[in-house]
Amino acid sequence: MTSLIQSLSLKNFKGFSDEVRIELRPITLLFGANSAGKSSVLHALQYIREILERNNANADRTLNGGDSIDLGGFLNVLHGRAGPTEMVPDRKIELEVEMALGDAFIPELVTDAFEDWQTNDGEVWSFYETLQTIRRNVNTVSVRLIIGWNSMREEPVVVGYEIGTNGDWCVKLEASSDGRDTRMRINRENSIFMVEAADSDSLLAELDDWISPRDLGDTDSIGLHVAEPSTSCEGNAQSRKVSVLSEIFLVLQEAGIERPGDGLRSWLNGFNGALPRLDQMLFIPAPGAKGAANVYIAREFTAFLSWLTIGPALLLRDQLRKLRYIGPLRRIPPRGFDVSLTKSDAAWSDGMAGWETLLNGPQSLVDSCSEWMNGEDKLNTGYAITRKRVQEFELNGAQSSPNGRVRSRLALIDATDLAHQPQDVGVGISQVLPVVVAAQDGNASVVCIEQPELHIHPSVQVGLGDLFIDGAQDKRLSFLIETHSEHLVMRLQRRIRETSAGELPPEHAPLSAAEVNIIYLDRDDSGTVRAVEVGLDANGKFTDRWPRGFFPERMREALPKEIRERLAAAEGKAP
Repeated sequence: MTSLIQSLSLKNFKGFSDEVRIELRPITLLFGANSAGKSSVLHALQYIREILERNNANADRTLNGGDSIDLGGFLNVLHGRAGPTEMVPDRKIELEVEMALGDAFIPELVTDAFEDWQTNDGEVWSFYETLQTIRRNVNTVSVRLIIGWNSMREEPVVVGYEIGTNGDWCVKLEASSDGRDTRMRINRENSIFMVEAADSDSLLAELDDWISPRDLGDTDSIGLHVAEPSTSCEGNAQSRKVSVLSEIFLVLQEAGIERPGDGLRSWLNGFNGALPRLDQMLFIPAPGAKGAANVYIAREFTAFLSWLTIGPALLLRDQLRKLRYIGPLRRIPPRGFDVSLTKSDAAWSDGMAGWETLLNGPQSLVDSCSEWMNGEDKLNTGYAITRKRVQEFELNGAQSSPNGRVRSRLALIDATDLAHQPQDVGVGISQVLPVVVAAQDGNASVVCIEQPELHIHPSVQVGLGDLFIDGAQDKRLSFLIETHSEHLVMRLQRRIRETSAGELPPEHAPLSAAEVNIIYLDRDDSGTVRAVEVGLDANGKFTDRWPRGFFPERMREALPKEIRERLAAAEGKAP
C-alpha cells in the first residue's frame, strides 16, 4: 500500500529544539549515536495519531507503541522537559506531516453527492464548479499541529492547527492558551485559489464590511491578490492570476450566509482549542438563505470548507492508522501460541502480530516469508516456515471425538527437515521474523522499525537491504528505519550501483538513489538535535560526508597505535 506521507517536521519535541524536517522516501534510514533522537522521529508520528484519533495531547501510552513506548505526557516530550510551574507560555510543540495526493483524494464529510441534488440553477452549478476546480488544484497537503500548555487547567491544548496545500499555508486555526477563543484565517493567495483572469478589479473591497481582509491572509493591504501578468495564447491578450476566493465570498454574502465576524468566529461554534472535531462538518449559519439556490450554495460551501479544513486531518489519521511500528525488542512466542481474539495495533510493537499474521494470513504470505527466511539469495537464516492445521481429539476408550476447533500451528524447519519451535532456535530468528512479515504484508502505509538488525549475523543484515527493496517496490511500502547497521547500507549502495550499471541480477528489484534517504541525527554542543542528509549518487557512493565518519571504528581498531594517536590528537580525543 503506497504511503502518502512525504515528510515529517518536528520542533520542540524531545531533543528537537529548532525545526527539523525529515523527508520520507520508500526507504528512509535514521543513523546516529545512542540517544541522538532517532526513536523520537518514530514517536512523533504516534503522538500525532494520539491527537487526531483520541484528542489526547497528553499521551503516555500510544495505540501503536504497546509496552515499547511510554511518552510520559506533554511535559515529558516538550523539549527541555519543563515542569508545570516552569512552563514558558511561548514554548510549544510543533509537528507537521506533508502528504502527496497522487491518485488519492482528501475525504469529504458530506454524505450525499452534489450531483444528486435537484437543481438546474446555472449560478449554483457555476459556484459548484468553481469549488471543484479548487479541489482539483490540490497536489500536496500538510497538517501542522501546535500544542501548548494551559496553566489554568494544567493540561496541554492544541493552540494551532494549520492546513497547507501545494507547499504554502492555506487555512490556519489559532486558539488562546485556554482553548476557549478560536479564530480562523484563509490564505487567499494560496495557489489553489488562483485562476486566470482578464482584469484585476478588486472584489474584496466590496466585502470590507462583511469579512476582514486580515482573515483572508492580507495584513498589509485591501484588494485582490494579483500575480505577474502573463501572455495568453489567444490574441496575445494580457491575463493575470487572481484569487477566486473573493468572488466566492461575494456569492456567499448574496446567498445569505451569516457574516463570519472577526477571525471567522461565527463559523467556529463548538470548538475547544484549535483542533476541529473530525467526526462532523463545520457549522456555517445561513439565516438569510432564501430559496433553493441559496440553500444549495450554503450547503456546498459548508461541505467545501469542511473538506478543506477537516479532510486533510482525516486523510492523515487514515494513513497513521495503517502505520506499523516494530519496537527494538521482539517477544519470543510461547509454545503452542494462538492468534489473539482481541486485535490491537500495538501487537506489532513486540513482534507478536508478525507471528499471528502468519497463523491466519494467506498461504502465499507464509510461502513468501519462508522463502525470504531460508533462500540462499535472501536472508539465508537456515530456517524455513511451515504452517499446519491441527485438531485435538478426546479419547474415550475405543472412541475418539474432536475437541475444540481446528487450529493453525507454525514451525521453523531446518536444513535436515527437523521442525523447531521459536524457543528452540537462536534469538535472532525471533527478532527478524516479524520484520520479514511486515515487509511482505502490503497492508500498511509506513513500516517503522527500530533496529531490524538486532541479534542477527552481518550476512543476514546485508539481506535486509534486499528485503526492504522488495517491500518498497513490490508491496509499495515505505520504510522508516532506526538502525546502526553499516551492512544494510552497503547492500543498498550495491543495488543502486548495479541498477545504474545494468548489472542487477534478475531476481532482485531495482533501486535508485532517489528512493533512499539516509539521515544522520546528531546533537550539537547545546544538546539540540540536528539532521544531516547523506546523499547517494547513481553509483551508490556517498555525496556528503558523514558527520562523524561512516562507522570509523572499524578503521581505528585496525590502525597501528602511532597512527591512532596522531588521529586522536588531531581530533582532541583519547586514542
